[in-house]
Amino acid sequence: MDRENLINLINQMRQNSIERYKNNIVTGKEIYIPSSQGKTRALIHLSSDLNAPVYFNIHGGGFVMGCPENEDHFCQRLYEQTNMTIINIDYVLAPEHTFPEDKEEVYSVIKYVVEHADMFHANPKLMVIGGHSAGANIAAAVCMMANNSNEFQFVSEILDYPPLDIFTSPYDKFYAEGAINPQIASAFDKAYRSEEDAKNPLCSPVFATNEQLIGLPPALIITCEIDSLREEAEEYAKKLMQAGVEVTGKRFYDVAHGFTMGHDKKAIEAQQYIIDYIKYKLNLH
Repeated sequence: MDRENLINLINQMRQNSIERYKNNIVTGKEIYIPSSQGKTRALIHLSSDLNAPVYFNIHGGGFVMGCPENEDHFCQRLYEQTNMTIINIDYVLAPEHTFPEDKEEVYSVIKYVVEHADMFHANPKLMVIGGHSAGANIAAAVCMMANNSNEFQFVSEILDYPPLDIFTSPYDKFYAEGAINPQIASAFDKAYRSEEDAKNPLCSPVFATNEQLIGLPPALIITCEIDSLREEAEEYAKKLMQAGVEVTGKRFYDVAHGFTMGHDKKAIEAQQYIIDYIKYKLNLH
């Protein structure tokens, strides 16, 4: 697929996504946070506690589409049950912005929150980062970046059906009817990263060495049966455990990629599973 057709495909998918979610009820307040991109838009649910745990949500969308509004209903549910400060980050997208701009942006947003914690009613010692699909890839990378820099750390990371191998061709991955179309996945990969960057652990965390994984925060890794990303996520879970990282893994059956951010019974079950895990890790029972 040439670049012109790639951009046309992505623009059409972005428009379809907007139409799908345009009637969503959004309760998060729009704010702008200084970042590596100048300033970054986010939706915030501000805790009434002046020193509250904070959750950073990184939305999905294949690195090329999506927005915080798509996942605000999950953030609202988490907020109602925990009174945490929740910051739902609207990071830059490909092909306009490619690897590693999104990771650098999210990292810089979190660093700003840590350095100005009072503004966000945030306790920087009680932070969790979580992402869905591409957002989970970003969350995993930001945890590695924080582990290297020692500028801040997370109590836990939530990786919800993460794409963690952006090097291997989607045509060579597991496929089941209803999973991500490999042609679409290939287009997303091409838009996001160069061939030279594809094996960089911050792009494809499954290629991280044992040394690069030691010291990462406890992880919740969610996979689903009808998903071509299932095997790489479960492989990453094994690598984390080999590095001494605490991992909680759960595979949901009879559901496809993206299911957790829906509104049906299975989605609500998965969202509650994530929320209960966060409450457990932060002692919010």
